[in-house]
Amino acid sequence: MAQGARIAAHVLRLVGLLVGALAVALASGAAFADDWTDVLAKARQEGTVVVHGAPGRSYNAALVAAFNKAHPDIKVLFSGSSGATEIAKVLRERQAGIYGWDVWVSGPTGAIGGAKEARFLAPLRPVLRPETIADDKWTGGFEFGWLDTEKKYFYAFDGTIQQPVMVNWDVVSRNDLATLADLLKPQFVGKIVWHDPRLAGTGNGTSQTIFHNLGEQALIALYKQKVVYTTNGHQMAEWIVRGRYPIAIGVQPSELVDFQSQGLGKNVGALPDDYYKEEQISVGFGNVGLVDRAPHINAATVYINWLLSKEGQEAWVKVPRNSRRTDVVPAFPELTPKKDRDYFVGQAERFTEERLRLQRVAKQAIDGAPPRGDTDATR
Repeated sequence: MAQGARIAAHVLRLVGLLVGALAVALASGAAFADDWTDVLAKARQEGTVVVHGAPGRSYNAALVAAFNKAHPDIKVLFSGSSGATEIAKVLRERQAGIYGWDVWVSGPTGAIGGAKEARFLAPLRPVLRPETIADDKWTGGFEFGWLDTEKKYFYAFDGTIQQPVMVNWDVVSRNDLATLADLLKPQFVGKIVWHDPRLAGTGNGTSQTIFHNLGEQALIALYKQKVVYTTNGHQMAEWIVRGRYPIAIGVQPSELVDFQSQGLGKNVGALPDDYYKEEQISVGFGNVGLVDRAPHINAATVYINWLLSKEGQEAWVKVPRNSRRTDVVPAFPELTPKKDRDYFVGQAERFTEERLRLQRVAKQAIDGAPPRGDTDATR
């Protein structure tokens, strides 16, 4: 009897091991012991992939329409809602045992913050094809794109050099602004508008680049140049074009396109690369992860490999943004990383505490009082 019980227990352990191994295989993605043709066939059977992406028509065109053209048998169910709002909703769903998402494309803050801690993302490597991760296809090599410290969960395919400071050179003399530190000159007091660095986002990211190049005391001194702070990117662009504030920190080049297409602000441009000893690559919304317990795992696998392929990245650059793929023509050639320059991805997880601290520094310098708690509302 005792021996029979031991045999039964051994059998149960073996069954448990087999079930566990199967669960791991399913959680890690489509089994690449399978032929890719088989994965495609299974994806067509699933017929659907549920994708979270960035808001706006251009992102929908890149993340939905382009994929549907390449894979008409796999329907994309897409949401471009705010990542911060959507993640909170999805985590509540998962607590209730509802698993409805397959692929997550977003900015990195939420995805490698609370969502990662809640095990929202599954390891991405097991679903990536060898040709997808070939080093020669990616600026800096494939490994450079990982945003989480484990280099497993969230990957940046976007590669657009951040242009922290834009200048209207019709108003500002290049002799007066010959170095980054020249921004601290008295003559530029009241001449600068800044995308609010007290908040997560563009302003915080540009503060980070200035911090890396000039240090914290210079950054604080720059905040005190009677700077105007706003989160309205279009207004920033209009102000710099019209010369009301001829220096803009954190304005997106895309915000200037409408003005410059009308012949306005033709001499508005970024500070040259050589003003910086270290530059930042902004990844924007161009990052992807595989959602844990994805209900359409084969379709998710096809989608992710398509997105990281030459074809997928050619769709991405039409947003317009730059891709880190070396075989894709960039939307902004002047914002393409160069081989002889040093870059960092400030939105990577290893810089999270630095970005949060710099938000606190900004609040204290601008508001004149210590901030309360964590200022990153998108985590």
